[in-house]
Amino acid sequence: MRRATIAGFTLSEGVHASGSRLPWHTHEGPTICVVLEGAFIEETSAGPLLCTPSMLKVMPAGEPHCDRFDRGDTRGLLIEAHPSRAETIHPYSDLLDELVSFDGGPIAAIGRRVFHEFVRMDAAAPLAIEGLLLELVTWGTREHDLRRAGPGPAWLARAREILHEDPAAHSSLGNLAREVGVHPVTLARGFRRAYGCSVGDYLRRLRIVEAARQLQDSDLPLAEIAVAAGFADQSHFSNVFKRHTGFSPSTYRRWARAR
Repeated sequence: MRRATIAGFTLSEGVHASGSRLPWHTHEGPTICVVLEGAFIEETSAGPLLCTPSMLKVMPAGEPHCDRFDRGDTRGLLIEAHPSRAETIHPYSDLLDELVSFDGGPIAAIGRRVFHEFVRMDAAAPLAIEGLLLELVTWGTREHDLRRAGPGPAWLARAREILHEDPAAHSSLGNLAREVGVHPVTLARGFRRAYGCSVGDYLRRLRIVEAARQLQDSDLPLAEIAVAAGFADQSHFSNVFKRHTGFSPSTYRRWARAR
């Protein structure tokens, strides 16, 4: 539907009708796919993968795959890194050499921010998109490294689980630390070292993801969505949402509904 090349990345929005399929094929460069709407099955050398909204997946260059769109119409954003651009990233990260997927959370949220800038495409959008793509690779690299290293301390994994279980909960760093049985300083340092951000930043991203879902799928007033997602009030919610997505909540809702 739209296509752009920015800083060595080619971004393409695609819509696939229900019942269609893509035969086995490869891409010259590594790709990142952001699933925006619908669901489909992708076959790779690792087996079948059910791709659903909020998922983001990475595929290395030359990886054969095929796609079956048999679960309704599907919309996605495909980001292909030109081989020369991938080479500039390789000294710092091998994420683009891996077949890996991320379901929800901050990484998928960054992917949607890329798409929002792609749709907006004003004079500043190319700069924003390049920065977001590098941020996405950074987050993905750290997350993938954690997976390869194993679960790490049980308290760290439990702290993250608690945040995902109820992002709207108003729990302080001290309360979270007590719940997992460590000192707040230990939790803060360990969380930032593992996930590349503070507990507060991580939680804020989870709340933005939940609020975006409610804006798209419900008719609730903005004030109710703000409270349900864990924000202090509608004003605070609007400021944070716009800072993270580039859209005001009302603009995002109109855009999502129109699509």
